[in-house]
Amino acid sequence: FMQAFCRKNGYDEELLYNYLDLVAVSIASDIVPITGENRVMAAIGLNKLNTNPSTGLKSIIRIANMENREFLISDIVFKIGPRINAAGRIESGRDAVELLISRDEPLAARMSESINVCNETRKDLDRLTTQEALEMINSSESLQKLKSTVLFKPEWHKGVIGIVASRLTEHYYRPTIIITESQGLATGSARSVDGFDLYKAIESCSDLLENFGGHMYAAGLTMKIENIPQFTQRFEQYVSDNILPEQLIP
Repeated sequence: FMQAFCRKNGYDEELLYNYLDLVAVSIASDIVPITGENRVMAAIGLNKLNTNPSTGLKSIIRIANMENREFLISDIVFKIGPRINAAGRIESGRDAVELLISRDEPLAARMSESINVCNETRKDLDRLTTQEALEMINSSESLQKLKSTVLFKPEWHKGVIGIVASRLTEHYYRPTIIITESQGLATGSARSVDGFDLYKAIESCSDLLENFGGHMYAAGLTMKIENIPQFTQRFEQYVSDNILPEQLIP
């Protein structure tokens, strides 16, 4: 997109090379295939991240105690990406954007401190919510026997329900939806297992939903709180009728 913008407006495309460290962070954080053009941009971007990172990324590297070492793609996935992501999960994604485009080192240092605090908060919420969700299943024989997981607790933080859904899917290998309350509605985040079309399962209950979106393996949805029991029942029925036994084995 930016290459086309430069060509159309007469800018030197070499200006774009200054931003390839951000591109590498984007490619790694979004877990997209690192092949073809992505591989070239990730490699050059990683080199820039190691030699001359932008002000914002430099401050994240400092706050994550990653200075004076060579970065790998895995460092972006596990150290840089989660800190950028945490800002949007806990407070506002705008803070992370402001940090990434900042050229003011003292300001970037303060903002990276702030998103680091968000990341620590996110980790605590993630751990506690996952623990609560697992306890809900472990203490109920009927929940353990199901082919799907749908759990609701109005106090859960909206910013971590997607992570918690992923963790529960890893633990009890079956389609999972974690729901909380937000602005008077039930808001859920869903994750699937290999080969099972989660989107179709949710779509089969669409008459109970206010809205929903996503794809085969991950989705989001909102519904009236009073619809949760019926949705849970119908979602479980759809999963039971359509999932193959081998899809429930990791």
